[in-house]
Amino acid sequence: MSGRRLFYALWPDDRVRRVLARWQRDHLPPQARPTHVADLHLTLHFLGQVEEERLESLLALGRQQRFESFELVLDRIGHWSRPRVLWVGPSEIPESLSRLYGGLGQGLTQLGFELDPRPFAPHVTLARRVARLPEGLAFTPLRWQVSEWALVESRAGERPLYHPLECWSLDGDVGMNPDPQRGL
Repeated sequence: MSGRRLFYALWPDDRVRRVLARWQRDHLPPQARPTHVADLHLTLHFLGQVEEERLESLLALGRQQRFESFELVLDRIGHWSRPRVLWVGPSEIPESLSRLYGGLGQGLTQLGFELDPRPFAPHVTLARRVARLPEGLAFTPLRWQVSEWALVESRAGERPLYHPLECWSLDGDVGMNPDPQRGL
């Protein structure tokens, strides 16, 4: 199937990116492959390969969402052995995040997209190629004032890999100019 590999994601500000990048630099095991600082994000809905003619409807769906900014506390470090991923996420999901996730999900269903049946597990991937959770690894809670999210394209073979096509403010500003190189 041709088209673009797309997903909706919360898009961190520069402060959050710097804190996460510093943690990666100071704590990742040597064999780990850290997520590029410009690629750090929290996926809301992964869409996979999407035909070009459906892109405008996804951008329109993003523009229609209205939610207030909220605080997300990243305070839980975790590991998935199957994909060998080290991540950080919230121990509690704010109601505003649940509403954003749910509202987007409803819109995607109406557009004919099939949603991931697994429960929503919000997280930021810190590194890949991590065989197991290193013993004694700690993460100081990071308060993230979430105010921006995006429709993002994944471009294989590029670094950074993820490129926001359009970013929106949770408070209603639309069409913000995405800068995929920020945080570098």
